[in-house]
Amino acid sequence: FVPLARELGAEKVVGVLNRLVSEFDALATTHGVEKIKTIGDAYMAASGLPVPLPDHLERLIQMALDMQRALAAFRNETGIRLHMRIGIASGPVMAGIIGCNKFSYDVWGDTVNLAARLESQSRPGRILVCPNCRQRLDGSFAFESMGRIEIKGIGEVEAWLVEEPVEDRAGAAVQ
Repeated sequence: FVPLARELGAEKVVGVLNRLVSEFDALATTHGVEKIKTIGDAYMAASGLPVPLPDHLERLIQMALDMQRALAAFRNETGIRLHMRIGIASGPVMAGIIGCNKFSYDVWGDTVNLAARLESQSRPGRILVCPNCRQRLDGSFAFESMGRIEIKGIGEVEAWLVEEPVEDRAGAAVQ
């Protein structure tokens, strides 16, 4: 992203980020996912918060796939060669608002850290998930094993790249 920012200039980069984040915000609304925050060019979201949802992980995966599709459409339209890595982890987190000024809802915990580390280990244009995600999504998606990868602060973790949804017996994509 840094080389692109140098090439395009600050004003155009802010415009690109605003357009993409706005599209991602609309996808979050569509999928019932909670946008937590943006950090530079990173977009952080969670599902099943503040109200637990039985399909929280499926919502996140579908949103992540739609984010990748939106970015591909943006590339085709503009010729700007942006790619995105996504990391998703499922597990317990703490969530809430802290502090006295500039309130913001945030999440903390090992699951949050794992998702961030998976993102950094993922490949451009791909979604990398933890063992818990892989187990919960078994049968709904195809996966490509990345084997065991070293995750700073956590140790070795087996991780998988998500493929598009598998088709059911009638030929329709499982959502």
